Amino acid sequence: MRIPFFRTGGRQSRFHPAELAESTEPLSNPARGWYQIHTFLIEEEPDLEKQCWCLNPADTLALVLINIGSYKTRDLDEEALERIRRILRFFAQQGRDCILRVVYDHEGRAPEREPFFFAQVRKHLQQVLETVEPFSSSVFVFQGMLVGNWGEMHTSRFLSKERLGQMAEVLRANRMEDTWLAVRRPVQWRILHRDQEGREEPVCSDGIGLFDDGMFGSWDHLGTFGTKGREGVPWDSPWRREDELAFENALSRQAPNGGEAVYGGGYIHELTPGDVVSVLRSMQVTYLNRDHDPRLLDVWRGWRCPDRGVWAGASLLDYVGAHLGYRLLVRSARASQTRREGVLLLEAEVENTGFAPVYQEGQIVLEYTDREGASRQLVLDGGLRGWQSGETRRCCGEIVPGEGPVLLRAERCRDGAPVRFANVCGEDGKVLLGRVLNP
Repeated sequence: MRIPFFRTGGRQSRFHPAELAESTEPLSNPARGWYQIHTFLIEEEPDLEKQCWCLNPADTLALVLINIGSYKTRDLDEEALERIRRILRFFAQQGRDCILRVVYDHEGRAPEREPFFFAQVRKHLQQVLETVEPFSSSVFVFQGMLVGNWGEMHTSRFLSKERLGQMAEVLRANRMEDTWLAVRRPVQWRILHRDQEGREEPVCSDGIGLFDDGMFGSWDHLGTFGTKGREGVPWDSPWRREDELAFENALSRQAPNGGEAVYGGGYIHELTPGDVVSVLRSMQVTYLNRDHDPRLLDVWRGWRCPDRGVWAGASLLDYVGAHLGYRLLVRSARASQTRREGVLLLEAEVENTGFAPVYQEGQIVLEYTDREGASRQLVLDGGLRGWQSGETRRCCGEIVPGEGPVLLRAERCRDGAPVRFANVCGEDGKVLLGRVLNP
């Protein structure tokens, strides 16, 4: 990144590049990473003061689970709806992006706790979505369709293809602009998108993605995958592991994927650290439960990372946590003199080294001091959404700098939340590209 002296206002100045290095310190960035589950019963007044002490300060995500099972025979009344609002308002005020799951059961007893009639399920789903709509900017993902054990869309009489389609129509009709939807299994996604049969890769046009609460619990992720190859079974049937992972890879380039990793008894002995990283990258996992399953997380803590460079010898658990979702790393930077006196072209190559894309809009901004000593900002990349895992972008802009540091920062457009780079840098997450000095 070395450049010769350049002339500015009759004076000679020089840009002194900074060293760029990757950090292994934990990153706290919006809409990605570890989460904890916060469970509420709709019939009970939430103790939000107590919840403040339960929040992990390192997390930007929270899975908010609201059990509405006590209303199985009636519509949600205003008291219940207002409790949902207060809960979501609390997490928004705490700066958390919510993964929201509204359920009839959180103890594995859905058949006895779900409504008797499907019409009641549809009405509850409609009411919940209308209530959540004002909080769409802080609800990152709406998981499931209320039904099944733990809301995981299994062990329920309301999961026929016809009823799945009817619940999906309610979701689509009430989808919030900034909120993604998610179903539990790839085959459920295909049932809801029969019009895409025959496509080589799925197209996510309605915001519905996936969540997987059985990762690594077994070879088939606790029933997530089937046993037969894609070519040998219908579109709306489970496929074998390899085909489903390829399907998830394509779909998760467009919508977030995440959930829980599970200790798989004997299956854990068939895995290596490289296998774990390969699957998480293939699924493009953005978020994981930090508390479930502690047996598996302890295994990961004891395993060494298979990567090289700064991560060589690090804990696999630390590596996974650092790479959940997106991870923007400034690989290189350089400056060159343009044909105009005093005008420099600054270029930075930034790679997304995380497991998954960026799903929310953001921007990369250059900060510097101009000739008059005033602070200046220049947007180098204003469209971070869709930045894929493994993709490198060249961010560049022309500046007329005075003496002082040249910094790179990133932020989410919706609320200005800082997106910290994975480089060694200050607590604010800004990367020092170099300094302009006058001799």
